[in-house]
Formats: sequence, structure tokens, C-alpha cells
Amino acid sequence: MTQSTRSGLASLTNAVLHSLGFSDRAGDVVLPSCKHAVLCLVDGLGAHLLSNFSEKTPYLKSIPGSGGGQLLRSGFPSTTAASLASLATAEDSGAHGIVGASFSIENRPFNPLAWQFFDPETGRQEQAFTGMEPIVSSRSAWLEAAKNGLLINAYLPAAISGSSYTKEVFKGANVIPVSNTNDLIERFRASFERVDRTFSYIYFGDLDFCGHLYGPGSQQWLKVLSDIDQGIKEIAECIDENTVLIVTADHGMTTLDQARTIDFDLIPELQLGVSSLCGDIRARHIYLRDPDDASVLERWREMLGADFLLLTRKEALESGLFGENTSDVVVKRIGDFLAIAHEGAGVIRSLREPFQTSWVGHHGALTDEEQLVPFIFTTGAEAGRVGN
Repeated sequence: MTQSTRSGLASLTNAVLHSLGFSDRAGDVVLPSCKHAVLCLVDGLGAHLLSNFSEKTPYLKSIPGSGGGQLLRSGFPSTTAASLASLATAEDSGAHGIVGASFSIENRPFNPLAWQFFDPETGRQEQAFTGMEPIVSSRSAWLEAAKNGLLINAYLPAAISGSSYTKEVFKGANVIPVSNTNDLIERFRASFERVDRTFSYIYFGDLDFCGHLYGPGSQQWLKVLSDIDQGIKEIAECIDENTVLIVTADHGMTTLDQARTIDFDLIPELQLGVSSLCGDIRARHIYLRDPDDASVLERWREMLGADFLLLTRKEALESGLFGENTSDVVVKRIGDFLAIAHEGAGVIRSLREPFQTSWVGHHGALTDEEQLVPFIFTTGAEAGRVGN
């Protein structure tokens, strides 16, 4: 059985708000008091990857403590939609309700980043609609802080700045679309306002995309990593002594071993009794036509063997996999059982998910490569000097 899994990003948000004077919940993560907190989140930059390729990040490497400092855990599942929701709400996935890269709401598979339902048989998509249960089901720490007077600026790639996910998850933030790093730096410099306290959230998404397509450590991935390091250095050069600069990630990344990869679409025995399959390739929610049909889980255990951790919904909840406080609404979104991959394993769908099946890099599960993310911070007085 797995141990309780808490979101390090939820704890980080509490620490950021505490450092700015907007929360009494400091938690396990400690930051110095400040007037401006700048959080740079690099999608897909696991702590192991940062350590293994530190020669490509001279600025981050130069920050005191960055090599052996404190690490955070992504929480389960270790996937962008869930982790960023934890960052904005300061809650685990079981509380905020984004329990996977896709999951079932009211018995319909839902993709949170696209904010769309999809038919498991045809793949046909349909936009989420008003009148249904709230998809983000918890409080929002960002929204509460904003209502209390904190200015929150979120610098997001223009392609996702107006998405339904952004609008629903990042409530309370002033979203600033950016087209590239130069545009980001210009807008970051221009957006300083004469307010008492400010939280700036800066999202770097290209590393994750590149890792999926070419693999972590590939030449393409290394080039993006180097560019991001330079971008963070330029951001550091803009801030003053009353600012804390923080660098973290939403999850790490690993690769698959073809010998440990199961193709659901090509194995009729695995399909028996299954109504839909959701989640990441390495963290699947399996929903049954008859929730009481124990033979389906038995068959999956026999066919997947030791390469996967298979948990019933009850076992997952009892172990705290989705955090300590999973609401009744969210419980229904979790699969009748889950297939969580060990090292190198995954459940692909070559016919229904050809693009994801083609990926080299993956995440979602519980290995340290996917779970551990960096927690690096420096004050403005030091940020512009390190790396020079």
C-alpha cells in the first residue's frame, strides 16, 4: 500500500502567502518575509533532471543551496492539471477535484486542460457547460488573498492565457499573456505597480512539451532548459531587495520501457467490463460497467503483474493517495480502481490516443523521478548577483 501523498505546491502557496502577510498557514515550507514574491514554475523540471543536467543551468546552480536544498513532492497524480490546481487552491487533488489528466465527472470522461468532455468510444469532444457540478470543488487560496488586497499577476503563454482551465483554476489572478521570453521580461518590468504586496507567478511550459516529444535529456530538451535558465536570470536582474525569487516545478518526467508497456486498445481481455480509461499513461483511472464486478481487477492484476500498483478506489482513499481530505463529490471522480506504473511501465492506447502513445517522456505516477521537484529561492538582494 502507498503512503499518504500531499501536494508540495499546496504547501508552497501557503508559504508564499505567509511570507507576504496574507496567510497564517506557513506549513512545512519556510520563506523569508517580503513585499514581492516571484514564483517561476518550470513545467516538467524534476529535481533529478535538474541535478543530472545542472551544467545547462548555470544561474540556478549558482543560487546558494540549489544543489542540495529542500525538495517538494508533486502530489498525486504528478500531472500538470492537478499540480497547478494545487498551487492555486493550496489544496491536495482530493480536495480541489482535478484528480488526473482526465477523469470522470457525472459518468462522463473529462479533460481539464481542454475543459472538455469526450466520448470514450469515438473521442468526440464537448465543452463543459454551466449548470453542472463545480469542477474545481474547493476554496481558492489565490482568490481569497486577492479579495484581501494581494495583487497576483500570472504571466502565461498567450496560447493558454484565455483558456477555460486558466479562468477557472487561477481565479483571483491578473492574467498577463506573453509570447516569448523577451516579451515576458518586458511585461514583467512594466507591470510593477505601487501596491504594498505583490505575487508574480511565471509559468514556463516548453520544457514539458519538449520532454514529451523528444525525451528528457535530449538535445532539444537541453536547449530549452538552457534558455529557461537564462530567462530566470533576466527576471532576477529586475527585482529589488524586498523580493523573494522562487523556482520550482509541477512534476518531473521519466521514460517508458517498451517491454513493460501495455496497450489497452490491442488486448480484448483488458477491455472486458471496462467502460472508460482515463488519466496519464502512467497513472490510469479505470471505470467499470459494473462497479461490483471484481473479476475485472483480478484480470488486470494477473495481466499487468508486478509492473503496476493496482488500487481500488477504497484503498486509494484509505492510503491518502489524493491527500487527507477528499470530498464526497471528488470521490465519485476517482476510478473504480487505479493502475499506477512502477519504473518504465505504462498503459497506452495506440488507437484512441496515438499522440500520447508517441511520446518519449511521461509522468503521473509515484516514482521520485516524477514526484520530486526543486525548491530554490533567493532574495532580491542576492538574486541579481549570483550567476555573475
